[in-house]
Amino acid sequence: MRRQLPVAIVTNLSLLVVSSLLLAIPVFAHHGFQFEFDGSKYIYITGTLTKVEWENPHIYFNVESKASPEDPANPDPGGKVTNWRYEGSSVSLVQRTGTRRADLVDSIGRTVTVRACPGKGALAKGAAETVKVSDDKEVVVGRKRYYGEGPAPADIDKDPVN
Repeated sequence: MRRQLPVAIVTNLSLLVVSSLLLAIPVFAHHGFQFEFDGSKYIYITGTLTKVEWENPHIYFNVESKASPEDPANPDPGGKVTNWRYEGSSVSLVQRTGTRRADLVDSIGRTVTVRACPGKGALAKGAAETVKVSDDKEVVVGRKRYYGEGPAPADIDKDPVN
């Protein structure tokens, strides 16, 4: 004769498994900068701003450029246009630098130059710091506000107080 587990035990065990899985989801929700981007270098990509997503947890925007993802300092040998995806800081941090949503949205369809840390793996993406939207205006969208020009310190993710 086969014994069955009581319904209460099966229900509790099922709830435990489902709860454990749901609690693990936030672990994948946010990324570490050092896993996606190379903070030791900067690239400058010039192209046409095509899209702006002004939302938390980060702002995102796209730029179409002939820069090669494998060697961003040079154009693609075949002349291929690549859609570069950039990530900035959170909306509130970007706004504290004086950058407004309209600074980017008004530049859609225009030529911009983005200063960013490149994405790892020769992907056409970057962690943007500044966007030159016109000859006389450069807006801050990333960590430049905290570290100024040049590479960020090696302990960028370290708490300076502790």
